[in-house]
Amino acid sequence: MSTQRQALLVEDEPLVAMLVVDLLNELGFQVLEAASGRKAREIAKNGLADIALAVVDLGLPDEPGEKIISEMKTIRPDLPIIVASGSGPGQNPQAFAVYEKLHILPKPYEFKGLRAAIGALGVPLESSGT
Repeated sequence: MSTQRQALLVEDEPLVAMLVVDLLNELGFQVLEAASGRKAREIAKNGLADIALAVVDLGLPDEPGEKIISEMKTIRPDLPIIVASGSGPGQNPQAFAVYEKLHILPKPYEFKGLRAAIGALGVPLESSGT
């Protein structure tokens, strides 16, 4: 059995996804990627129990990230989720106040911000040389 934990990244922007995958890999996560709400839903229905963390972009091409977050929290209320938000119009961080283990991380973010958000959710990080 692998000791590497899984993270689900829901991000439709390829360059952002590449960066975040690298950051999560550095923090000891194996990353499952979804570039749409539909793909995120497939992953969630087939194995959300094995995921230690989800990072979800709100601006997805096929449906609002808020909907995916709601569905994930219905399946697994204790799932730690980082909401990646570009502070676009209509995005209301207060809408997420009903959820536990949820952290809003404004875009653009970097390694330190992602690491701090993961720590704020209480998800243990692997020790690394970086």
